[in-house]
Parts: sequence; structure tokens; C-alpha cells
Amino acid sequence: MIRLEVLEALDGLLWFGSGEEVSKRFSISQPTVSRYCRKALDLFGLSLDRQAGEWELLGDQDLLRLEGEVHQLARGAGYRPLRLEATCWSAAALCADLAPGWMLGLSESVGVKRNLQLLKDRVVDCWLAGLPDLPASVQADLVSIQLARMPVFFTCAPGYPLLQRRYLDFRDIAPFPMLPLPAGFYPRIESSLKLIGLWNAGIPVARHRRDQWEGMAESGLMVGYGTPLSLGACGGRLCRLPLNLPLDSGYSLIVHRDLLLHPLFNGLTDFLLSRIRDLALECPEIAVVYE
Repeated sequence: MIRLEVLEALDGLLWFGSGEEVSKRFSISQPTVSRYCRKALDLFGLSLDRQAGEWELLGDQDLLRLEGEVHQLARGAGYRPLRLEATCWSAAALCADLAPGWMLGLSESVGVKRNLQLLKDRVVDCWLAGLPDLPASVQADLVSIQLARMPVFFTCAPGYPLLQRRYLDFRDIAPFPMLPLPAGFYPRIESSLKLIGLWNAGIPVARHRRDQWEGMAESGLMVGYGTPLSLGACGGRLCRLPLNLPLDSGYSLIVHRDLLLHPLFNGLTDFLLSRIRDLALECPEIAVVYE
């Protein structure tokens, strides 16, 4: 079995994207991160390639995935913190002062593909994923547990012309520039926007950047999208328009079935539900759906 800290370095590079961040999170020097990564890659006969700003493994990863299962068991036994990834807004609103025993990722990956792969490969142990764009189906050993539901609405900067209207429909929005989303990254949102004629494809991006997303709406250039969680986190830099998209948002925890009854997972679920219930008291549009 490969030592915990050696595979930890490779997992960290895949998870965080940079040796500098791995060094910070795991308190080891960057040269040691590089050395451990090389040792792990050599052991499993793999190599790394940089694609769209993310590190990808090349080669047969079957043995590495089996080793990942063993290391996940070690984290579950308390030798290391379990690993949680989240969306940008769920991390900001729900994951501050995270429950003990968990480490939170950067929470800035765009779309669902990257985080789902990290979960399948057991690089991360749990994913707080945003609705509606959960994968249509997940592999048999993954379980999805919905925690919250909330509307998605259009947003704009203060002073935007559309704020003068008390009522809006999609035809009123259509003449204005829409915030672009990368094609294929949010399939259900993309399908919904295409259905109402408001889809605007953007360039593919791997990580969330405010200047590429909220910043484009906050600057007064575009109509954007928001939820009660994201709007609250903007601190007044965005305003809600009186028109919802024809879909709901929300959050689900996706976890490997063999961690489903783990005390730390149950503790995480209780922690997140407590945060959601507190927010729901302030905003009735946020619905707790966990049973």
C-alpha cells in the first residue's frame, strides 16, 4: 500500500489544481509535493497532462482506484479528514466553520463533470452539488440525498432598465444581453434557457471566477441568474428581477454508498441541514426537502 501522504499529494494536485495549494492544505513543501506526485505516478505507471487548466491522469487507473478505496477507508477511520467539495455559493453560505472531521475544497469548479469524476475516483469523499444539474444517473455505488430546493430568477445591476418594470416575461428579457454560460457544463439549465430563447453560450472555463460570472452582471453589462443563496452573498451588488426561470435550484449531497452510514457523514448532513433551516427562516423560498 502506498503511504497516505504520497497519494495525498497526487489527490491534492488533482483536487486543487496547484502544488502551492496542496502545500498549504497538507502542510508539506512544494518540492515534497512534486516528489510525492512523481513517486505515485511511477508506482501506478501513470502520467499527468494539463487540459483546460486542470490536471488529468493518463494511463490505466484501475489499480489507483483500488488504492483510493483503501485510503478512503483510512480517512473514514480518522487518519485524515474526509474531503468535501461544493459549489461556490453552497460553500459560502453553508460550509463556513465546517463540521469537524471534514476538509472543504476550493469549491470553484464549473459544471458537474469535474466534481463527479473526483468523487468517482475517491479523490473526494462527498460532493455538495447544485441542482438542477446533477448528472442524469450516477454509478451504482453513489447515493444522492437532496437537502434543499429554491427558485432560480433573473438578476441585474442596480439601476438596470428592467428594474423599472413591475412585471416581466421572457420576451421583455430577450433584447438584453444575457450572462454567457459554457456550453455543455450545465445541461439542464442550458436546455431550459434554449427553450425560452435566452441561451447565450460562453467560452469554456474550468474554475469559477467572479469577473467572468457575477462581475459581468454587477458591472451593469448583462442580465444574470441567481438564487436566494447567491443573491444574499452578493451584498447588494445585484438586484432580483420579477421573473423566475422555469426550473428550481437547490442542493444535494452525493456520497459513496459505503460512507452513507458513517458517523461523520451523518454529522455533516445534520450540520448542513441546520444551516439550511436557519436560512429558510430568513427566506421562505428556501425549502428543506430532506426526509
